[in-house]
Amino acid sequence: MPYVLRHAQSGQIATGILRNGYNLDYYGTKWWDDEEEAEAERETFLSSVGVTDVPFWHILKVDENRLKIFNVKLKNDPSRRLFMDKEGVVTVTTNG
Repeated sequence: MPYVLRHAQSGQIATGILRNGYNLDYYGTKWWDDEEEAEAERETFLSSVGVTDVPFWHILKVDENRLKIFNVKLKNDPSRRLFMDKEGVVTVTTNG
């Protein structure tokens, strides 16, 4: 199961410019295969996308279908921000 980062207060899911298996850049949800890897890379990734409140970002296990939904909702558009509330409802906002 994939692991993502979720902000404890806002519910925002961590996103950024990533590279797919075809070596192409895309905007999507950052995820890891295991919790240990997520913990090891959490601070570095968040810093790379300009996040300064690192302690508020927690590792969250999600199923693969949920991860796919996250990326579909982002539409490869860096102006979109992804949120998931405690009940699992996913919303998207846009900047600008």
